[in-house]
Amino acid sequence: MGLFLFRFWPVLIPFVVYILWLEVVARKAKKEGRERPFFRDGPVYWLVFFSLGIALACFLWLGANIENHKGDYVPPHVVNGVMVPGTVEEHP
Repeated sequence: MGLFLFRFWPVLIPFVVYILWLEVVARKAKKEGRERPFFRDGPVYWLVFFSLGIALACFLWLGANIENHKGDYVPPHVVNGVMVPGTVEEHP
């Protein structure tokens, strides 16, 4: 989950902007004596559209910038009581 949030935190930006916008609209409605709007009363479809667009852009960026390793993966193991991290041994 941490890796997902680390890689795809930009997807949360539209939600943060939407919540801030909703607070501004709610304060304005309170000042004018109107009822506070609900979360679903705003442009939720645009929120989802932009979040999916940002997620797609993150996937494309991640796919274009991933390192392509050609070799054998050696998983983490213990040697003489010391943990050796996993590595990729390149083919000659």
